[in-house]
Amino acid sequence: MDRANGAGGGPGGPALTALLGQNHYLPAGSGTVPAHAILTVEAEGLGPLARRAESAEVIVIDCSGSMSSPGTKIAAARRAAAAAVDVLRDGTRFALVEGTDRARVVYPPTERMAVAGPDSRADAAHVASGLVAAGGTAIAGWLDCAHRLLAAQDTPIRHALLLTDGRNEHDRPGELERVLAECAGRFRCDARGIGEGWAATELRAIAARLHGVADAVVDDSDLEAEFRTMMAGAMAKALPDVRIRVSVRDGSELRFVKQVFPTEQDLTAEGVRTGKRSWEFPTGAWGDESRDFHLCVTADPEGDPQGEEVRLASVALVTAGPEAAATPVALPDPCPFTVRWTDDRALSTRVHPRVAHYDGHAELGRAVNAGCEAYERGEPDAAAAAWGRAVRLAHELGDEKTLRRLRRLVTVADPARGEVRVRPGLSAGDLNAAWVTADHSTQWTEEARPSPPPEEAPDRVCPDCGRSSAASANVCTQCGHRFPPPPSGPSA
Repeated sequence: MDRANGAGGGPGGPALTALLGQNHYLPAGSGTVPAHAILTVEAEGLGPLARRAESAEVIVIDCSGSMSSPGTKIAAARRAAAAAVDVLRDGTRFALVEGTDRARVVYPPTERMAVAGPDSRADAAHVASGLVAAGGTAIAGWLDCAHRLLAAQDTPIRHALLLTDGRNEHDRPGELERVLAECAGRFRCDARGIGEGWAATELRAIAARLHGVADAVVDDSDLEAEFRTMMAGAMAKALPDVRIRVSVRDGSELRFVKQVFPTEQDLTAEGVRTGKRSWEFPTGAWGDESRDFHLCVTADPEGDPQGEEVRLASVALVTAGPEAAATPVALPDPCPFTVRWTDDRALSTRVHPRVAHYDGHAELGRAVNAGCEAYERGEPDAAAAAWGRAVRLAHELGDEKTLRRLRRLVTVADPARGEVRVRPGLSAGDLNAAWVTADHSTQWTEEARPSPPPEEAPDRVCPDCGRSSAASANVCTQCGHRFPPPPSGPSA
């Protein structure tokens, strides 16, 4: 069952809406059990606000020596940096950072950020065209530089783009983890890897901690368009800080809150307690977009009436900071997270299609990870088995991007059965390209939902005792009332 809570704004006005999808039935007599739900949040009508939003951007370009081999990488990076600058909205504060074994602000000439306008964009593009590849790779230092630049700004929306073709080899051990801990919650970072020498797990860690997206640029010629797209997305942000507030009843526990679309990010550890039984989880800045979140709350039937709706938790959206108070965005009413206790296994064992979809993506991600790890250990048979599962799952989920990446690693004989053979001589770039997107997902939609089986038809409610039973039930298992046969023919 899905419950939608719309916002109260006028037609076409800026608004957030929320939809909570879950199976409300849990097995009675089984003690404490987890209840799962998918929260879909959509933001609409924020375009006019984005055009007035105050933003700060830092563009970090890897200029280590490896970027010159082949030379197409540094050439593509120059064009991409200039393209990103070209997309900046007038008034945006920005800086261009050259990343080697240290971070150097190459534009503007001082460590103060520039203000985007025709002249500054042209000057920055000219500087970008002269970037030279020489030196090492110290990604922690690059992020630390971006943090210092962005922390000095009083803008509500702060963002960084990071490009690298290498691993974090020239920082002290543990330095990247330390810097990420300092940067978390301070700005968002989207990261891209190019070439053969970067580490997918490293970029994924950066994106996860800084609420961004990590990905591979498979062809150097695609980098310019990729940077334009990323910067356009950053310029579309209007709400600086949307949070999910979860309040649970006594006796229940909040197990986790995860973003599951467009990428999987575990937000649980970032929750801030706002009351005895409530927490807020940051989701970062928003433009016109849709995201999905997986919530899990424990439930205990002790003291609850069987067959009646019981509220476990309340899920609300809130905006934070002084800017939010001045932003005319309508918020939805809180969504009730409810359950019904039943001894009907046909009801309690159902998995809501939204939950099932993202469970499938989580399994897909684990299969891709397992295959990449096995291949790096020199175990091609184990890699083939894991990637075969991944191909089957991606085929079932309709995840064409993951399938394309996997086909660069394996020859697919039968995608529905997951029959594959590992290709000889895999490149590190192709391995990273599949690995870095293991936490990406496709969004569940009603149109993509398969035809429901009979047990997903509406529940049958007994007219004698009021107990709910599965649609396929012939009798009420509580009082024995016999249900009439279901209608037949085209209208069934």
